[in-house]
Amino acid sequence: MAIGLITRFPEVMGAEQYDSVNEKLNMAGEAPEGLILHCAGELDGRFQVFDIWETRAHHDRFADGRLREAIIGVIGEEAYAELPDAERVETEIHSYVIP
Repeated sequence: MAIGLITRFPEVMGAEQYDSVNEKLNMAGEAPEGLILHCAGELDGRFQVFDIWETRAHHDRFADGRLREAIIGVIGEEAYAELPDAERVETEIHSYVIP
């Protein structure tokens, strides 16, 4: 079953860092396996991403591989190691429509 995942980034990560990481990832040209939908924006002063994935395992492979490498490429390994954990909310997706 598909999962929805909301990720609220630490306050030190905003739109500028997101755009730089997204540029390295080339999500539009090389979407990760299992990604159904990706969107991002700011809410209450925190940058957030909402994704729908085929499975949690697809997300975890992407996060532990390509995403981690792209973030390190933007902010550096030391800054990455010191980042506070992002807040995450996960739910099973009952249905979705992509017109």
